[in-house]
Amino acid sequence: MIKYPDYDKSILSVVSSILKYYGYNNGHKSLELLDKKLEKRYKNIVLMIFDGMGVSSLKKHLRDTDFLMQHYEGEISSVCPSTTGCAIPTIESGKTPIEHCWLGWDMYFKEYDSNITLFTNKYQDSNEEVAGCNAAQKYMRYDNIFDIIEKTTDGVVDAHDISKYSDTDEFVYSCEEMLQRVSKIAENDRQDFIYTYLEEPDSVMHALGVDHEYVKENIRYINSLICELSSMLDNSLIIVMADHGLVDAKALYLEDYPKIQEMLVRRPSLETRAVNFFVKNGYKDEFKKEFNKHFKDDFILMSKEEVLEKELFGKGKKNLRIDEVVGDYIAFAIGDKALEWEKGGFIMEARHAGLTQEEMEVPLIVIDTNEV
Repeated sequence: MIKYPDYDKSILSVVSSILKYYGYNNGHKSLELLDKKLEKRYKNIVLMIFDGMGVSSLKKHLRDTDFLMQHYEGEISSVCPSTTGCAIPTIESGKTPIEHCWLGWDMYFKEYDSNITLFTNKYQDSNEEVAGCNAAQKYMRYDNIFDIIEKTTDGVVDAHDISKYSDTDEFVYSCEEMLQRVSKIAENDRQDFIYTYLEEPDSVMHALGVDHEYVKENIRYINSLICELSSMLDNSLIIVMADHGLVDAKALYLEDYPKIQEMLVRRPSLETRAVNFFVKNGYKDEFKKEFNKHFKDDFILMSKEEVLEKELFGKGKKNLRIDEVVGDYIAFAIGDKALEWEKGGFIMEARHAGLTQEEMEVPLIVIDTNEV
């Protein structure tokens, strides 16, 4: 089932509600359900992101009686593309993808005439770092919600970024470390906004597939961890969600379609289930025809103009770099396939960034620790 993003009921809406709670209007619609719960005043607001823990996997691996399902408020939408590289900047900035322009794991930078992996600042499929600066931070920097919250509240609220991608010293690598760090912060007498991000269960699903027994164990462990944390925090609201979901997907390789490769200016970027194409002058119609001949059952091919007209990247002031990084077309996955440039890379059992329901729907879980 194809699922387009709904930015008025999305991970962005959750962030909009949190910012609204702290007195800041980011210009986007908040989530009425969460606004209602936030009418109480809490000492701590804890926003927890578990990478890849979509609605489909949550319902598949948990029972209705499990703690997270008892506090499940329904599904909300991821962003487009439905991937960490786009969703986490949305959450951390309170902006839509059209505004912040972080559209995928790898993006083209004209300054280097190369694709760069945004979170690692390395050239695509290379261990070579970009020399001299962090390219994404230099050319697509955004104000983060942590600074916004502290500034808006005149420092009354401390904002904490507990994530492997944090540029502070609060990052953690495991669920156990995260629990300890959050509970330690919550012990102080100040008001805190605490944001956590963990790679699980995404990394396990990539390696083993969405149905693997270890994925089930992983999600059930997360369930027990949140249950334990909820009993440790006083006067806190814990909000749990994911950045996207995943589907099992088989890789197809563009090197097996030389006619398509020959019509491209450069190697595609973004993601393997949201693939952009820079097409040589005079070949756009031929490229579309050739692409759809091979992939129309597995991908929707949209021109840049169609993507922007459909507002798949959301509403807001268009980032000045959007036009140069999107390319001429983007192919969004609607089936169980992914598009790799060539053979030889790491084979993933499950992937994301497409427009399927499994990838686009993420859970909203809200826990008032006063009621646990």
